Amino acid sequence: GDVYKRKGQICVTSAYRHADASIVAPFEYSAMIFAIAIGWTLFGEVPSRTVLAGAGVVILAGVLIIWREGRLGLERARARRSSTPQG
Repeated sequence: GDVYKRKGQICVTSAYRHADASIVAPFEYSAMIFAIAIGWTLFGEVPSRTVLAGAGVVILAGVLIIWREGRLGLERARARRSSTPQG
């Protein structure tokens, strides 16, 4: 248990090193989805509508952040290409 938790944390830390936090952070919310799925399949816990609605809001927010950052990245790349070199 503990070994996998440490390895998972190392992977998350490595992801933050190689990508912007605004891109990596939404993926951390997948832990909530896995917790709901494991609780349902292994323990028979049926999530309430409130839990499902909250999870939906968090997932939607994460997707919107990824979409927005992708668009901003494209705009930044276009701006860099169109600017003339200084010198």
